[in-house]
Amino acid sequence: MAMNDKFLKLKNAWDIFDRYCDEPMKERVELYDIYYEISTKIYDYRISRGWSQKKLAEVLGITQAMVSKLESGEYNYTIEQLWKISKKLGWTLNVSFDGACEDSYSVGYNAESQIESNISPTEIA
Repeated sequence: MAMNDKFLKLKNAWDIFDRYCDEPMKERVELYDIYYEISTKIYDYRISRGWSQKKLAEVLGITQAMVSKLESGEYNYTIEQLWKISKKLGWTLNVSFDGACEDSYSVGYNAESQIESNISPTEIA
């Protein structure tokens, strides 16, 4: 069997990931995906307005260095920081916990001070 034949058996890159990475590594990658989504949202918002990091820092009431960290994708945000950012930018912050059980719970906050919550009917009963 040629070396190339081994690679053809893998359907996608996640097959390699699943095969060779342990659980702590998989969890780390999942966390980095969340950081990436947040940092990309902040970066895209700034760029779409033609703002510098300094201008966004002024709007958020933080330093330019902090904006750089927020956009890096490597910063460990707190819920409070995300809430403050969302409030100042007029975004809705949603936190959702979904799992294998039939119940799910999510809470959202938007700039108009409305709390949104989704509670399954089984939690009310």
